Amino acid sequence: MIGRAHRVRIGLTMAGFATAFAALGVRASQLTLLDVNGLRERARSQQTRMLERRPRRGAIVDRAGELLGVTRESADVFVRPRKANASEAQIAVLAGILGMPTERVAEKFRSNRPFTYLKRRVTLDRWERVQALNLAGVDRERTRQRVYPRGPLAGHVVGFTSIDGDGLEGIERRFDKELRGESESFRVQRDARGRDVELGGDERIPLPRVGAQVELTIDAGIQHVAETELELAVENFAAKAGTAVVLDTRSGEVLAMATAPRFDPNRFRFSRANEWRNRAITDVYEPGSTFKAILAAAALSDGVVAPDEMIDCEGGRFRVGRSTIHDHHKYDLISFTDVVAHSSNIGCAKVGSRLGPDRLHAAFGRFGFARKTGIALPGEVSGLVRSPGKWRPIDLATASFGQGVAVSPLQLVSAIAGIANAGEMMRPFIVRRVVSGRGEVLFERGPTLVGRVVEAGVAAQVAEILVRVVEDGTGGNAKIAGFAVAGKTGTSQKVDAERRGYHPTDRVASFVGFVPARDPVVAILVVVDTPTQGSTYGGVVAAPVFRKIAEYSLGRMGVLPSRTPTLDEPPSSADSGLIPVLYEPARPDRVVPVDAAGGTPSFVGLAMRPALVRAHGSGLQVRVEGSGYVVAQDPPPGAPLPEGELALTFAMDG
Repeated sequence: MIGRAHRVRIGLTMAGFATAFAALGVRASQLTLLDVNGLRERARSQQTRMLERRPRRGAIVDRAGELLGVTRESADVFVRPRKANASEAQIAVLAGILGMPTERVAEKFRSNRPFTYLKRRVTLDRWERVQALNLAGVDRERTRQRVYPRGPLAGHVVGFTSIDGDGLEGIERRFDKELRGESESFRVQRDARGRDVELGGDERIPLPRVGAQVELTIDAGIQHVAETELELAVENFAAKAGTAVVLDTRSGEVLAMATAPRFDPNRFRFSRANEWRNRAITDVYEPGSTFKAILAAAALSDGVVAPDEMIDCEGGRFRVGRSTIHDHHKYDLISFTDVVAHSSNIGCAKVGSRLGPDRLHAAFGRFGFARKTGIALPGEVSGLVRSPGKWRPIDLATASFGQGVAVSPLQLVSAIAGIANAGEMMRPFIVRRVVSGRGEVLFERGPTLVGRVVEAGVAAQVAEILVRVVEDGTGGNAKIAGFAVAGKTGTSQKVDAERRGYHPTDRVASFVGFVPARDPVVAILVVVDTPTQGSTYGGVVAAPVFRKIAEYSLGRMGVLPSRTPTLDEPPSSADSGLIPVLYEPARPDRVVPVDAAGGTPSFVGLAMRPALVRAHGSGLQVRVEGSGYVVAQDPPPGAPLPEGELALTFAMDG
């Protein structure tokens, strides 16, 4: 018989089971009746997840649609070491495909981590070669890679992105939000191992729209020549750096903005951070004698001097207070035109004293100095012009010839372009439009008048003075066959912070000007920082670079010589082989070829068929290079026709 103690235990056990079953029943009822929605959501969260997909980053293009920045599909290749089973030979082949050291790949295969990247942003053709190896544990994640098809071309303007596609410099940074576009979120299923499973049928995930496209005013051809010639000058004169800016004087469009040394945004990690900055807007310098063009405009506008007025330059030595101003050459009485043409500091100081600090400072303000231009690029500085109330007599004198003020290259070339444009200063701009993936215009900028800096008659007088600088003064190396060039040289001392004064040898060589002088289309500034080999003078270092950029720009824009070059003029280098044939030519609808009387006709801007018809109609035999539209020719427009057979070379692009 079962004892009392056993019956008690059995009863307690049964009661315990009954209680447990009752609790389970209550819990089951609660789960099935009360918490059903919460449980469904938990199950859904375990079986699916929200995935955010960015649209393809928008493209950056030049004025003709040339791709400067674009996004392409790529793969992040990874390995799951616990599932990997590759031989040493297979690992060596994989390393070769990925362009990695074999030992580094082998280390990743031996890793204790469940997952590790082998290489990110691998091109799809490389991934296909990896996939063909059929290695266990090796797979990819679909991703995208930012690519700059022209490499260093306009790298300082375009900028670059991080590996995750965030804009870090240049246009990529300034318009990051627009280029990135709007991300879209989707729910995807997950398998038992937590891996995403692509939905099928009607539930397939649609791709988000592409980000906005940024259309620049840059001309890739002019940009190429500006960068090439600037870098050659920096190398030949062993300089620290260089800057060149090309503006359309009529609209304010930036046709080129070059910095040397260059860097490749595809490989920005292999360059130093200080090499990324766009010196045209982030750096300031004392402009030196190029500022004499601004003084001339201010003085002539206020009527304190006339172009032919004689100025006593004191034999090259002039005292102002306790300081002495020197000229490089000893001049006595010379006209104000010659003061500028031969770059007399003394003559400019005397004219500046007639203006006085208030009027000279006001002129600096009209020309846009000491304030940002508003260019759509990050990092622009405003420069420095001190309050006239703080100017001593020597400060007024030195400001008259470009010392004691700090300007950016873009500010100075914009001011000179204002003189070139009959006294009307246009706001410089580098982005024409930003267009969303839906075709909506998010940002647009066109020609904008800042204001009139001088009257048209005064602007014409300054232009004639600057022509004398090139024809008879310090700017002879800027001459272009068949064109009148207006410009000004500059050789300024650099401030030495340690000496609290100017460095005894360091200089900035520059040249600024516009062409054609009497009907300008482009204004160009070239700045070479600290040339240490050979000459340090702007007329020797920077003026030749100006000439080569200007020659190409004129041909690119279909501008013909106003006269036939004479035999004693230097030959044009526009046909020297430096002209690239890779870029979109000047738009034909803006080019009207006109024959130069008695010289070679122009074919610039014509498509191949009308160019050939035109050439054959003139009895010329033609040699063609490339396809598309004519961007250069040899001999250049207006050159004398030689006797007998003539061969023309067309630089074309399709």
